[in-house]
Amino acid sequence: MVSDHLSLAADHLRFSPDILRRLGEELIPHADQGIVELVRNSYDADAHHCCVELIKTDKPGGALRVTDDGNGMKAESVRDGWLILGRSGKAARRRTKLGRLPVGDKGLGRLAALRMGRVARLRTRPADEPGREYRLKLNWALFDTVDVVEDVPLDIKSVPTRRKKGTTIVVTGLRIKLGRREVQRLARALLLLSDPFNHSLGFHPKLIAPEFQDLERRVRESYFDDAEFRLVAQLDERGYASAKVIDRSGTVRWNAKHEDLSEGPKKTSPPYGTSQATFELWAFNVVSQSFASGATVTEVRDWLDAIGGVHLYHRGLRVYPYGDPGHDWLEMNLARARSPEFRPSTNTSVGRVVVPDPREELVQKTDRSGFIEDEAFTELRRFAQDALDWMARERLREGERHRVKKRVEAPLAVSAARASLDKTLDQLQLPLQARPAVDRAVRRLEDAREQEARTLREELQLYRTLGTVGTTAAVFAHESAKPVTQIEQMGKLIERRARKLFGDQFAKIEGPIQHILRAAQALRSFAILPLRLLKREKRRTRDIEIHTTIHDVLDLFQPFLEDSQVNVRVELVDSSPCVRGSTAAIEAILANLLTNAVNALNSEVSPPTRQIVIRTEVSGRNRLLLRVLDSGPGIVHLSLEDIWLPGRTTRPGGTGLGLTIVRDTVTDLGGKAHALPQGELGGAEFIIELPLVGEE
Repeated sequence: MVSDHLSLAADHLRFSPDILRRLGEELIPHADQGIVELVRNSYDADAHHCCVELIKTDKPGGALRVTDDGNGMKAESVRDGWLILGRSGKAARRRTKLGRLPVGDKGLGRLAALRMGRVARLRTRPADEPGREYRLKLNWALFDTVDVVEDVPLDIKSVPTRRKKGTTIVVTGLRIKLGRREVQRLARALLLLSDPFNHSLGFHPKLIAPEFQDLERRVRESYFDDAEFRLVAQLDERGYASAKVIDRSGTVRWNAKHEDLSEGPKKTSPPYGTSQATFELWAFNVVSQSFASGATVTEVRDWLDAIGGVHLYHRGLRVYPYGDPGHDWLEMNLARARSPEFRPSTNTSVGRVVVPDPREELVQKTDRSGFIEDEAFTELRRFAQDALDWMARERLREGERHRVKKRVEAPLAVSAARASLDKTLDQLQLPLQARPAVDRAVRRLEDAREQEARTLREELQLYRTLGTVGTTAAVFAHESAKPVTQIEQMGKLIERRARKLFGDQFAKIEGPIQHILRAAQALRSFAILPLRLLKREKRRTRDIEIHTTIHDVLDLFQPFLEDSQVNVRVELVDSSPCVRGSTAAIEAILANLLTNAVNALNSEVSPPTRQIVIRTEVSGRNRLLLRVLDSGPGIVHLSLEDIWLPGRTTRPGGTGLGLTIVRDTVTDLGGKAHALPQGELGGAEFIIELPLVGEE
């Protein structure tokens, strides 16, 4: 029987030249990432120095040159290693002669850098072959003329040389623009690559550019010793952790064992399922702290701008993008927003997570943008977050101990002060006829102090209530995001299916569906409002540009105003008036006055025109006048004195707290609050008078 199957010549997979573009520049979109991969290759070659140069040439595009003093490559290393993309293996677990664990990728980042220009040239001088240099030229235009990559022959040339060991890569005819922003990104990436916290690596990449020199100077200034607290957490090879916090004086404030890092039951604290690691964080007080080094707050802030955030160092080199601006991989800022008093943010701290990873438990993504978020990476992140949470708990407990201690000591201090006063009066030996007058004066002072304390206790209770309302509203706002999203998704699903099912008849139900979608969007906006008003940074005292804050608040309230069909007209003075205070304070005034006005317009006596006017004026007394007017029914059934009292309101279901907050906030800012029952638009008119910055 003769078989119908014929044996043909063996064949193999081949690749179109298009794959070079997809694996190179499309996979790694940022030029600095590709260049950094060339530098990482230099690290793997045991280089001590690596220099990156951006060169202007007579030809269009300029050139890129990367030079190192590493061990170089032999011809077979170029052919069987450097030119093969995608290869990885056990070699990554073997240390180099200098004891480094290799960090180079599978060649995709290198490919992206080499294809930045039209031609790439490699010149490498192996340490094992002194006097010998191997050269290779990659002309990318040749790859555009063939069907498959393998059809372009590559010739590795051997030439004699007097140059020392090392490798030089030159890419000419750059096809991408490396402007100031790109050069700054590259400078920061190179400067942070070899861990500026620790100079023991003996590897110093450098960019020949003014941007690098400026940044290097800022980073090398180093204010680590000025940190308010330093957190040091260790994770051993078995997955068990320990931590300590050191204050500015060098004193260890708190220590933690493995079970202390978890808030759960101590008997159920399993080891972390990840590689051995060290986490260090330097937390700064950049608001009121004085620095032992003599540095100013501005200098420390500039330094933190350059180096701040928690960086991840894998096998000695930094991994992009951990620690970059906007990449808060430990969610420090979110945790700080929930509990701001005792937590650092990415703007007030700098740190590093160092992972030797000899067993390659962490796996980088193909595009080199961080690690695959598998169990090993998730557990590493959890270890660092647990350490941050533990430090916050310890600081919170200490703060609470101080607060309780002060509350206990306060009455004792008052009694001691009275006893000291009596003793002083006795020592003065006042005439008997003068003593009653002094006693009466002292009693008046004590009565005034007691009245002040009673008032403060009442206000404290009021604002605790408001704080509870605010935090509860924030929780509801956050939790409402999910059902609102579901309403939007279901609404759009109903819309798509109804269009298909009803065809021309869909117009009959389109209106109600669109109304549901608009209502969902309004609910989302309402949910965002309390979260934005409660941001921590808005409570810092500084010079506030009033007009900017007015526009910000109106943007925030816009969905609310549109839903109530209220038109807001803004009439601002032709200048940029500033007051001393916090954004939160100004927003509190505006938000409560706007809410009060909208509620008035939504009352049973609905006005024909629903209008609010916000107006600013500068008076001759160097005071800012902020007016909020509405076309509602005005102030009725309450006197002008009573409207400012907590709990007094004419609106069913109202709290009566909004105008109290306005009055107290204005008073704290050194201003005055007035009201007219019927103003220019017929409704209530509120006049807020505030001192301008620098004026009495």
